[in-house]
Amino acid sequence: MHEDAKLSDGVVTLSPLGPGAPDPVPTLHRPRSRAVWRVHGPARTFGIGAGRPVGTVRLSPATTGFAHGDVELSYALLPEARGRGFATRAVRLACAHAGAQGARRAVILVPAAGPAAAPGGSSSALAAASAVSASAVARRAGFVRRGQISHADGTLWDWYVRLLTSP
Repeated sequence: MHEDAKLSDGVVTLSPLGPGAPDPVPTLHRPRSRAVWRVHGPARTFGIGAGRPVGTVRLSPATTGFAHGDVELSYALLPEARGRGFATRAVRLACAHAGAQGARRAVILVPAAGPAAAPGGSSSALAAASAVSASAVARRAGFVRRGQISHADGTLWDWYVRLLTSP
């Protein structure tokens, strides 16, 4: 697939964002480096469009603890775009792209909901609702929950995996 090619299912379109490209929805992200290369290899970021910019999706080589050939997938949508199936469609398109590029599995990490999710046993209702929504997107996009991972800060994350097949 050509690096500049757009991906579309007729409703949602993913457009590659290269180095230095403006973030189509900057309100979704905390300030951070938009470097294309990470310690573990290249990452790809796409703008999600559904008639207008509604979010972003990012594919990064999975870090320590995952198998070679795994990619970590993350996404964010503007609040007014949620609940319309855009995230599920974008995740499916990103998985098709990753599979075509030779990735073996896609991994989605979702903050664990519930009292054990945050240090000190507290968890906000907003974080819990977000985790439930992200888990639902993962399942609708063909991912299966494989367990939990504890981060260095003590938070727990559910991890979901989907096998990718090249066309």
